Amino acid sequence: MKTLIPRKASDLLLRQINEEHAYVVNCSYPNSLRVLNRPQFDILQAINNHDDLDVLSERLGIQTDILEKFLLLLSKTEIIRFKDGLNMPQRPTSPKSLNFWIHTTDACNLGCSYCYISTLNTSKGMKEEVRKQLLHKLTEVVKSKGIRHIKLRLAGGEPLGQFKVWKSFIPEMKAVLADAGCKLDIGFLTNLTILNDDILGFAKEYNVGFGVSLDGVEAAHDATRKFRSGKGSFNVVDANLRKLKNAGVSVSVTTVVSNQNLEGLPELTQYLVDLNIPFRYSVVKGEAIDAELLEQYLSESYRIMEGAIVAGWPFAKRFQFCDLKPNELGFQTCASGFSGGAIYVDGSFKYCHVQFGQDTPSDHSIFNQELDLVDMIESGEHIENDRSDDCKKCRYRSICTSGCPIYRVNGKDPQCSLYHRFIPMYFDLQAKERLNLLRKYEIV
Repeated sequence: MKTLIPRKASDLLLRQINEEHAYVVNCSYPNSLRVLNRPQFDILQAINNHDDLDVLSERLGIQTDILEKFLLLLSKTEIIRFKDGLNMPQRPTSPKSLNFWIHTTDACNLGCSYCYISTLNTSKGMKEEVRKQLLHKLTEVVKSKGIRHIKLRLAGGEPLGQFKVWKSFIPEMKAVLADAGCKLDIGFLTNLTILNDDILGFAKEYNVGFGVSLDGVEAAHDATRKFRSGKGSFNVVDANLRKLKNAGVSVSVTTVVSNQNLEGLPELTQYLVDLNIPFRYSVVKGEAIDAELLEQYLSESYRIMEGAIVAGWPFAKRFQFCDLKPNELGFQTCASGFSGGAIYVDGSFKYCHVQFGQDTPSDHSIFNQELDLVDMIESGEHIENDRSDDCKKCRYRSICTSGCPIYRVNGKDPQCSLYHRFIPMYFDLQAKERLNLLRKYEIV
């Protein structure tokens, strides 16, 4: 009787780490990366999707039952399949959680030349009636749609300039939603030039996180992020980052990489590795970038990370590149159009925050009495599934998800070619981190 025929997943990435070890990952199955020793690597190399277990057993000199147990283990994360089929991340029928970008104010204390907020400094903070209506709509959707988790990102302008009003409102929101059976997570998206003991204590008490914009170290940051006086802001931000970390407050850094700051990327990488906080590099959208220099300085940054991994730096928990999802994977790039959107200072509801100040299709307002927030998302703009045929067939389609739908060019992310070079490098570093841990605990 013919035994089972093992088949390698079509989106498999199989690469060597060194002479003794390799790794394998199914790019269409979450958290599937596995470090392999040389014999295990040879087994995967030998699988041709035609020979059955008996033939492979004889060729490799491995008992059939031992070979089968190993391949069954790999089949749990669909590295190996014993039957046809393809399991891809699927869009759920309805969201279980919601994620909203809240534009708290148009006012900002910096004068960054590249700021994309077209309404900057045209109005002040969100009025009390809008905040109250926001809480009403959040409570309404929790009850009507059974939502059990909501995340709000408080942005601007500079949201910490509005801290006093949110200091009293955040506890109220958390209490009201908790009574309705929903957990509320809050984070400030800030330039972090405003921080005091009151903000620190509040953040610790109510588990409020911070997402901080940083363009580089010292001169690289100060060249683009200046106070209105013309003075750079890096020294203030650096001191405040350390205060947040030392206080045990959740904080991460986001850097938008452009021609203005890409040369300083390696120095910034070393700074953030030493600081040991999560960080994300995003390639600038809507403008050209020198692809050759970007690859050069990004490669240098990866080499710095590789050296840090040897010393025990937790790469996979600390670094993210653009909107890529190498481990959890996804069916779309962000929450917009499915489980989230953006709410402007006046209560208007947009697909994405970059659309503030623009007339876009199917605009709504949180003052709409007929639709709850999920209904607004469903009846609003939907461009997330507009992807090229190349993307739909790509090995990395669940990692890249074609990038931000607003900035796609012909249905794909403008950095597509860069991703094809750096996604394998990302997995290389993750595998080296995994191997380092296995050696630490003497598992290999």
